[in-house]
Amino acid sequence: MKDNFKNNEQTSKNDDYIICSCGQKNEPGTQLCISCGRMINEDYDKKKIQDVMRYDGSAVRSKVRNKTIIDKIWNWFASIKVGVTLIALTAIAAAIGTIFPQQYFIPVGVDPSIYYKENYGALGELYYQLGFHNLYSSWWFIVLLALIALSIIAASIDRGVPLFKSLSNQRVKKHPSFYSRQKINESFPAKNLNLKDVESQLKLQRYKTRQDQGHILAEKGRFSRYGPYINHSGLIILLIGSMLRFFPGMYVDELMYIKEGDRKPVPSTNREYYVENKKFTAENYDASDGEAFQQAIEKSQGMIAKNYQTDLTLYKNTSAMLGESDELKKVDEGSIRLNHPFKFDDYHLYQSSYDQSQMKTMTFKLIEKSSQKQIGQPFEVNLDNPKEHYTINDQISIDIKSYVPDFKEISSQGSLVSKSPNTINPAFVFDLNEKGEESEYSFIKIKEAKEISEGNHYEIKFDGMTNHMATILTVKKDKTLPFIFTGFIIFLIGVFIGSYVNHRRIWLNISDDGQTLNLAAHTNKNYFGLNKDIEKMATQLSLHKGVENNVDD
Repeated sequence: MKDNFKNNEQTSKNDDYIICSCGQKNEPGTQLCISCGRMINEDYDKKKIQDVMRYDGSAVRSKVRNKTIIDKIWNWFASIKVGVTLIALTAIAAAIGTIFPQQYFIPVGVDPSIYYKENYGALGELYYQLGFHNLYSSWWFIVLLALIALSIIAASIDRGVPLFKSLSNQRVKKHPSFYSRQKINESFPAKNLNLKDVESQLKLQRYKTRQDQGHILAEKGRFSRYGPYINHSGLIILLIGSMLRFFPGMYVDELMYIKEGDRKPVPSTNREYYVENKKFTAENYDASDGEAFQQAIEKSQGMIAKNYQTDLTLYKNTSAMLGESDELKKVDEGSIRLNHPFKFDDYHLYQSSYDQSQMKTMTFKLIEKSSQKQIGQPFEVNLDNPKEHYTINDQISIDIKSYVPDFKEISSQGSLVSKSPNTINPAFVFDLNEKGEESEYSFIKIKEAKEISEGNHYEIKFDGMTNHMATILTVKKDKTLPFIFTGFIIFLIGVFIGSYVNHRRIWLNISDDGQTLNLAAHTNKNYFGLNKDIEKMATQLSLHKGVENNVDD
């Protein structure tokens, strides 16, 4: 049998399609006629048959169209090299994002621009300026994810649609040259062989069969060809779920710092919900808890956490309009312990940590310098809301002229400057008034006291302090999890189908003289298994291999 592909009688072309000699109209770029299986493009040969059969010889848009701007954009997104490059860039960015801690993990209330520079130097400052401190919410990282999604979609449509059309419209009868180009191409003596017997044996091996004019197509596992596209669908859903996290109301992961007795709005609820820290409890293991903890206790100097617990009350804002005074209604109460969150609506409150660094009160005593005797009773200053006036006795009173919660420096105008609103390093300017005497001024902070006025008769000394017990809660809300779980499951299904299911096809026909059974077979993987199927069929039908059915190209 001869099939001269260079002969103009075999194929003809016009601007819209290619007409095979069998009369079938094929899309431009088609390598194998979708009807008879003839090779249309004469530049392909047997060595390239695997490439041709990947999409069953159908035309891939990105490989045949490159005229308009739309074609060029489409081809760019559909390129496998572009997709791999985008994934590599995203992976590199994610790796750089792990060099220093993300902003979420730095101390609460600290300015990140200062934190990264002070702790990591010039490299940390550059890290902050480039936006790596908030990598996963940065605009350019989201753009990378979107480009990957577009690339996956374009590549899947570009290759998946032609493959689907080709497999859905397979013809049973193929030209002899199609047989000769398959990796498995055999012939068997077939005198008195009935094609129905061949078909029955293939059906026993779970092949779906079709007959047409003495030709048979047996096929199984077609769905495996769509495994990569199922993977792509899962990845796209995963990426959509990831990008939805940047839309308001879809994802919340923030910290709440609440001092014992304080009430604060829950982040990202638009002041709809408030939480009050009724009490915080921190318990550590000690020697009485048994020998199992003794070694760990000794290494950590007795600080092994046993239980962190926040007792809280949840309130809902019932104000009719935004901006009105908050009208809070108690809706629930409970406790938060490690790994036991407090839940309401779509929110989960987790126990993250606690803090005792902020001071609550400071106590001072007044000492007469000449006798070193204490005058009156010590007075206590509430650092969150200090009073201005304190009475020591009938003759002496003390006023606070200036106060900062976290002393940094004294400005050029003589006022106190604070680093932060947190009560970490309080500083005061006290004005002592005694009847009949001039005012005495003193500057007081922890471990330091200075007389501002000259000739003071009294000194104010630090006498004690108490600290706030504050809880640190993580507020979580995630409406993207259904997308992420669904995408992940679909991805795994695609991996399984693509890895463990094979698409196997066998074409058979009996020669015109009825003496030879011609067979060609193809699979996308595992030719060993396909050969076993053919051998099993041949054994059951008592067929013996003849010479290969070579066809002159």
